[in-house]
Amino acid sequence: MKLEQVIEFMPESIRAKISHRTFRPGEFVVRKGERADHVYILTKGTTRVSNEFASGQRYTFAHQTVPDLIGDLEVLAGQEYFSATNEAVTECEVIAMTADTFKKWMRRDNHFACAIAQLLASKMYPTSNENGQIKFQPSIQRLQEYLVKRLDLAPSEQFVLHTSRQQIADDIGTSVKTVNRGVSKLRDAGLITLLHGKIAISVAQQEKLRTLKLEDE
Repeated sequence: MKLEQVIEFMPESIRAKISHRTFRPGEFVVRKGERADHVYILTKGTTRVSNEFASGQRYTFAHQTVPDLIGDLEVLAGQEYFSATNEAVTECEVIAMTADTFKKWMRRDNHFACAIAQLLASKMYPTSNENGQIKFQPSIQRLQEYLVKRLDLAPSEQFVLHTSRQQIADDIGTSVKTVNRGVSKLRDAGLITLLHGKIAISVAQQEKLRTLKLEDE
């Protein structure tokens, strides 16, 4: 049974203890280091999951969509604090419950427990499969792969990326300085064009971007 169906048949004793919350774009659902005393089920929208390090650098390593859970991993692992920051990208709606209510629901409802196990497995598998891979990729390759993924999400004959350089840096786990250097290198290689400072990619450039591999200097 899918999580959406499980929610529909939520036990009344659990339903009485949940609340509904809305987060606007840019608002934090949870922040790294905050006490992990709640679990949230995303019922509308998309969030960005990122980690900040002592150096001040932030790395976005995942996006969550309906019906993902936020805080489930920490609660089930018995961790006291959230391990990552979860920020609303679009307007988001969630079902909020305390950690105790979440665990009671799992113990009482086998369908819910199975749905949670499936969601956890789907979240953890890509992390396990790609663990450490991005760490050893040249920064220029990370930037290329990022741009190709963005192209796949919004195909266009004249693609223009409106994402800030800071956000690109966060998304690929590097610095703005490194992103700017990579952008210049891709432009010099004829793989992208700069249009009023924004990255623009024509059809011909898109094909080259997908096939030509550059190396960091």
